[in-house]
Amino acid sequence: MSLRLYTADQMRQADRLAGRAGVPGLILMENAGRAVARAAVRLCGPGRRRRAVVLAGRGNNGGDGLVAARHLGEHGLEVEVVLAATPEAFEGDARVNLEAYRGGALGGWRVWRGDSREVEGLLREAGVVVDALLGTGARGEPRGPAAELIACLDRVLEGDPLSRPVVVSVDLPSGLDADTGEATGSCVKADVTVTLAGVKLGLALPEARTRTGLLVLAGIGLPRACLEEAWESGPRRVEWLLPEEVSGLLPKRPVAGHKGTFGHVLVVAGSPGFTGAAVLAGLGVLRAGAGLVTVACPEGCRVTVAAVRPELLTVGLPEGPDGRLAPQAGTAALRRPGFSAVVAGPGLGATPDVRRAVLDLLMGAAGRLPVVLDADALNALALEGPESVAAVLRRADVPVVLTPHPGEMARLLGSTVASVQADRLGVALEAARSWRAVVVLKGAGTVVAAPDGRLWLNATGGPALATGGTGDVLAGAIGGLAAQGLGSLEAALLGVCLHGLAGDAASLEVGSRGLLASDVAERLPLAADLVAGHAGRGRDPTLGRLARRGPEPCDDLGGPVLGS
Repeated sequence: MSLRLYTADQMRQADRLAGRAGVPGLILMENAGRAVARAAVRLCGPGRRRRAVVLAGRGNNGGDGLVAARHLGEHGLEVEVVLAATPEAFEGDARVNLEAYRGGALGGWRVWRGDSREVEGLLREAGVVVDALLGTGARGEPRGPAAELIACLDRVLEGDPLSRPVVVSVDLPSGLDADTGEATGSCVKADVTVTLAGVKLGLALPEARTRTGLLVLAGIGLPRACLEEAWESGPRRVEWLLPEEVSGLLPKRPVAGHKGTFGHVLVVAGSPGFTGAAVLAGLGVLRAGAGLVTVACPEGCRVTVAAVRPELLTVGLPEGPDGRLAPQAGTAALRRPGFSAVVAGPGLGATPDVRRAVLDLLMGAAGRLPVVLDADALNALALEGPESVAAVLRRADVPVVLTPHPGEMARLLGSTVASVQADRLGVALEAARSWRAVVVLKGAGTVVAAPDGRLWLNATGGPALATGGTGDVLAGAIGGLAAQGLGSLEAALLGVCLHGLAGDAASLEVGSRGLLASDVAERLPLAADLVAGHAGRGRDPTLGRLARRGPEPCDDLGGPVLGS
C-alpha cells in the first residue's frame, strides 16, 4: 500500500545493524557507487559529452562518488574528481576508495582551493556532474568548500539548458535536509537523485520536489531485516502513500450490484451562501462510487441544492433565524434509516446552534455509523476548547475521520498555523493519538495519521488543488468509500490518494491554473481506474503514467520526474 520512508537516524541505525550482521561497509559503498555510475552513464547518451565531473566530500557520500568515478572511467568516460577536502581528511571507507581511484589512473583529480574559474570550466565541459558532496549526516546550511562548489555548479546550471551538464546527486541533493526536505542555504538542483537503500523522508516532502529531479531507488545490499528493524525503532514510522500501491483498497464492484449495494451517505452541509459546499461534498460521495447520497441542509437551502445536481437526494433540516442549522437539526438528520456513513461540516457556518447540532449528530451516530468531520464541523468542535476535543470524540465512540486544513487544525489544538506547518507529521500524529481518530491534515503533502501511531505522506496532488471546494470533495469521497465497506483508515488513505490523483488528471486535461473543485470531483472515477490499472482506451497516454509516483528502480530510468 505504501513505501517506507527513512529519517537520517533510521538510516544510520540500519547501517550499524548491517555492520553488526557482518556486511562490510566497503561492499555497500561499492554497490552504491556502481548504481550512481549506471545512472550517470545512461544520461551521457548520444549527443552528450562523454565527460564526467565528480564533486566529492570527505564523508561516505564522497566515498560513494569516488566509487562512481572509478566505474565511470571504466565505462570510457573522461573523469575529473574535485575533492572538497585534502586527501588527508578522508577517513575509513571513503579513504580506501580515494586511494583506489587515484591508483587506478582512470581519470584526473584535484583539491578545491577556491579556483572557481577553473572548476567552472570543467563543469561546463562535462556531460554529467555527480554531486557527492554532502549526505544524510549533513545538518544546516552548507559551509566552506561544499558551499563554494555548490555555488560554482549553480552558476554553470544557469546557462543554456541544452548545453549545460545533467546533475546526478548521490542519496540526496547536497544542501537538502534528509528529514525536512528543506534547503536552508545553497542546495544542488539535481536532474536525477539516486537514493540509496531506502527513500529518505525529506525526498518525499513537497519542499524537495524542485530539487530532486527523477528519483531513483538503488538497492545496495543492505539487508532488508536491518532496514525493517531500523524503521520500526524510529519514533515516527512514515510511509509514502503511492497510487500504484493502493489498488487493493478499491471496493469491489459485483456484477449484480445495485445502488443499495454501494452504500448511502448522509451529508450534513450547506447554509445560505454556501450551498455549493454541500453540492461538492455530495458529488464527491457519488464520484467515489457510493450508490446514494442524501444532502441534509437547512430547509431554505434544499431547493437550491436539489436544482444544481438532480442526482443528489435532499432533505431539509430545522433552521434558525440566520438560516443556518437549528440546534435540533443534528437529531433530525438521523431520523431516516438506511445510512451507511455520515459526512458533516462543509458550508455549515460556525455558530453555537451549529455546534449543538454537530455534537448531537456525532452522538447520534455512535456505535453504528462512520463519520467524516470537515470544515465547519471541525470549527464547531473547536468551540468546545482544545482540552475538550478528545473527550468529545471519545464519548462519541464512533469511527471518526477528521479532515482539517492547517487553520482548522490550529483552532482545534488552540495553536497557530505556523506551529502546525512547522511539524505537520508530528502534529497530525499526536492529534490522532489523543483523539483516537484518523486525522487527515490537508495541504501540500497531505498527512494521514492513525491513532495507533502510523503515518502516511501522500504522493499525489499539487498546487492545482489550491482552490475553494476541493476539501469538500475530499470529505465526500472519504465518506463515499466508507459507505462501501472500507474501514475509516482505509477510506481516508484511498480517498486522499484518489483525490490528489484526480487533481493531477484534471491538471493534465484542463490545465493547472484555474482548476475547479468540480473538475476534481468529475475525475475521481478516472483516478480509480488509473489506480486499478485500466484507465480506458482513447485517452491521453500520459494519463496512464500518473499513477507511477514512487521512485524508479535503479535499472529503470524512465517514468515521471517528481516535482517537475
